[in-house]
Amino acid sequence: MKKDSTKKNENNQGGVVQKGQKFPLTIKRLGINGEGVGYFKRRVVFVKGALPGEEAVVEVIKAGDRFSEAKVKKLRKKSSDRVEAPCPIYEECGGCQLQHMNYSASLRGKKDIVSQAFSRYTKLPEDKLPLKDTIGMENPWYYRNKSQLQTRKKGEKVAAGLYKEGTHELIDLSACLVQHKQLNHVTQVVKDVLSELNIPIYDEKKHHGEVRTIVTRIGFETKQVQLVLVTLTDKLTKKDELLAKIKTRLPEVTSLMQNVNSEKTSLIFGEKTVHLDGEQTINERLGEFSFDLSARAFFQLNPNQTVHLYNELKGCTINRQGKNC
Repeated sequence: MKKDSTKKNENNQGGVVQKGQKFPLTIKRLGINGEGVGYFKRRVVFVKGALPGEEAVVEVIKAGDRFSEAKVKKLRKKSSDRVEAPCPIYEECGGCQLQHMNYSASLRGKKDIVSQAFSRYTKLPEDKLPLKDTIGMENPWYYRNKSQLQTRKKGEKVAAGLYKEGTHELIDLSACLVQHKQLNHVTQVVKDVLSELNIPIYDEKKHHGEVRTIVTRIGFETKQVQLVLVTLTDKLTKKDELLAKIKTRLPEVTSLMQNVNSEKTSLIFGEKTVHLDGEQTINERLGEFSFDLSARAFFQLNPNQTVHLYNELKGCTINRQGKNC
């Protein structure tokens, strides 16, 4: 035991921490993934779920020479910006990072992240940076225009959702607070139809089955909805019955597509896309511009804020010194 203890102390010289080590930590700022950032013996420690200004006892879960990761064991001092996350599965789902922080504070945190980047990678003094406040949304919920949810069979029902962070454990989503409400509805109906028809659902471990992902996208301005079923092969059991039920129950779906992805991969889409019903694209408008979106087209996920961003740029002029107006 003495030998192990001595070795541990030697390894800990110079501030290197060990996995399982516990110590008090003050959180100084947010990291780029929404984690709290503190410093222990001059080394960076990232703490998931911790907020700037908080004091906590943390436990190291991943030790490194340059930085370490830790979890909160006890929160000694809470930030006034800490709130109760409105999503009931926030702690399980890996989709959101800052629901436990009030929105105005998260905007300040994002501004600080930009400031830190300039400080780290340029020689510009922090107090001279021409940074303005982050422009937030009037309603920071239900703003995403696209969802991509993996499917699994759970008993007699079909689940569709995101993976729990760091795992392949699927967390079923029925009413995501950041997805457009219509997409939540479409996904839920599709899950029900797949269950009713007993259509084979993809088994990741066996690399077997049919439907592996439900992809939905909506045009905020046009209200057109595109549904894409990503399947393992071209085969889609009871295709005609499936299409009939979707057309009856989801008249808002104006574009119905099938994408084939036969690879063992975390990528959503394969190379082959098949038109099943309706139009091949949906239309969306951003300000004065109109876009036709195919199943695999890239598009900004937050169209309302995208228009806001473009309008800010249009209204801004650049003077000879290169400073923003």
